[in-house]
Amino acid sequence: MQVPTSQPSSPRRRRGSVAPARRRVISTVALLLGIPWLPLVLAACEARGEIQAARWEARCRVWLEDPRAPSETPAEIEPGTGRRWSWRSQRRASRRRLAAERSLAVEPDGETAGSDPGDDTRRGAGLTLRDQPYAQPDQGRRRFDITLPGRCPGPVPLVVWIHGDTWRDGSKADCPVGWLALEGYAVASIGYRTSDLARFPAQLDDCRAAIAEIVRRSGEWGLDPTRIAVVGHGGGGHLAALVGLADDPADDDTTAPHAPTAAVAILSAPTDLPSLGPEHDRPRSPASLLVGGPLPEVREAALRASPVWHVSPDDPPCLVIHGTADPSVPVDQAVRLDAALSAVGVPSTLLLLDRVGHVATIGRNSPAGRAILEFLDAVLRPAATGATEAADASQAP
Repeated sequence: MQVPTSQPSSPRRRRGSVAPARRRVISTVALLLGIPWLPLVLAACEARGEIQAARWEARCRVWLEDPRAPSETPAEIEPGTGRRWSWRSQRRASRRRLAAERSLAVEPDGETAGSDPGDDTRRGAGLTLRDQPYAQPDQGRRRFDITLPGRCPGPVPLVVWIHGDTWRDGSKADCPVGWLALEGYAVASIGYRTSDLARFPAQLDDCRAAIAEIVRRSGEWGLDPTRIAVVGHGGGGHLAALVGLADDPADDDTTAPHAPTAAVAILSAPTDLPSLGPEHDRPRSPASLLVGGPLPEVREAALRASPVWHVSPDDPPCLVIHGTADPSVPVDQAVRLDAALSAVGVPSTLLLLDRVGHVATIGRNSPAGRAILEFLDAVLRPAATGATEAADASQAP
């Protein structure tokens, strides 16, 4: 094969080959060290290098001695002229595609395929608004996310989720009940100042202020301010119970506005802080850090932060869910609150999940999720049905 004039004509040692002198030195060292197989490995490597070199020479020979005309030879691949999308652009395009698919799934009359006429459930989540400010959003985590359901007739009920298990963990992004938007409910997940940023009742004030801001904008979002349910787990359930059961903020020497609550659902929530147990009486326990000191030493503050001590006959209906194998919050906390509510005539439903720990699944098909949906439908749906019937009666000739 003729070497092109543009390349140097000096011979080069092929890749993988070993010079003869170096091969002799390596063989001698191998014999002295007792490694008889080392020369064999070198020979195999050299043979492999010769095979690769032979293949390369064959390819060059085919390319240089190609008898075809230039017009018949394969053309080179032209580089793409399109713009290279970044991962952010791809993610935005994926979101737009999913939004288009959801909009196509909704029929022009506002009903999804397969839904019964007049049923305002399962119409799909319509819009999610994130990081909505309330009060002074620059202080702590005073923002909330709200997901509005699809096309539903009339104002829709609102479910407020309060996150947190120890009053200082989690965020508003942790909302396991977002699937309720597919059932015709607006779902809001609110953030608040955690116990490492402020002492109780700052958390309760923030929750009330967030709900008041949502109520103020209820006309803008098509919400029914008279049908609000507050749901939470652990520390969030404790705050949800206080939002629905505690007295007017004026009696608590706070300035947070008050919004009416139609229903309360809590899961694995502490309801009587002084009776939580010796482990929670420690100075560094989550409950002690919430109220600003060991529970036995600040008993008045602990009682003020206990939902069971705020029960009154005008409280909204409650759903109390607790696992019987909860190692963090005793199941007696749920029993105490249910007994206190029933004693004053407040509708209360106690659901004890057998052999379930502190963290219970709240999915659509879980026992807790089904109980929450049935409870909300029983408490909030009759108002919607009555309003729809009244509107139909007013429009009748």
